[in-house]
Amino acid sequence: MFAKHWLRGLLALLLVTCAAPQLARAQVVQQYAVVYIELAPGSQAAGERILDQLATVAFTAGALRFDVDKEVQRSNFYVLIETWSDQAAFTAFKSSSITQGLLTQLTQFQIAPLDERDGTLIQAGKTAGAPAHGGEIEVVTHIDVIPTFLAQAQPLIQQFVADSANDPGVKEFLLVSWDGITNHFQLVERYDTMRAFDLHVSAQHSVAFRNALQPFIGAPYDERLYTVHP
Repeated sequence: MFAKHWLRGLLALLLVTCAAPQLARAQVVQQYAVVYIELAPGSQAAGERILDQLATVAFTAGALRFDVDKEVQRSNFYVLIETWSDQAAFTAFKSSSITQGLLTQLTQFQIAPLDERDGTLIQAGKTAGAPAHGGEIEVVTHIDVIPTFLAQAQPLIQQFVADSANDPGVKEFLLVSWDGITNHFQLVERYDTMRAFDLHVSAQHSVAFRNALQPFIGAPYDERLYTVHP
């Protein structure tokens, strides 16, 4: 199967290294990335083979996570959800000749450039304890907060993450902040079934959150659903 969902070390949110006794401990922050991919209709099979190869290369290069998922409503749209031990490992993977060669092959099937969003984990409402299974639903939601309202909006989002972790069927619920653009966020979510997702979005706390957040966002609440494949 083309798509892979591997979760290695997702529970380790920060790697801590000890410097000399006179220095404070240094924290190495994991690098998160979400990459949106749009392929030409009819080219999915060829594109999927390349994405599958890219996942294999990523794990060989030390990726902690590298999911390749297909959008529910548009079967030629995909998302990569990646976690790396640090930014250096992520950069090394992207700049390698093998990765660049695969991305060059993928270009012939693309109808838009790759849309990469790099980020840092802000909050883990619930972390996945095992790899995903076919039939599960992954959701990536982009939230664009108006900068002047960040202080009001971020606590709402973080409370929503905490509340959502307890919803039935939720396997994972993470909040990621974009690197360098701290008013942009992404929610990375996983549900055991589509029914569980439907129950989540219609839950009282979800409806209250959407109503409270609306005055503070500068773009539509961008929620995209993807299928997980074995």
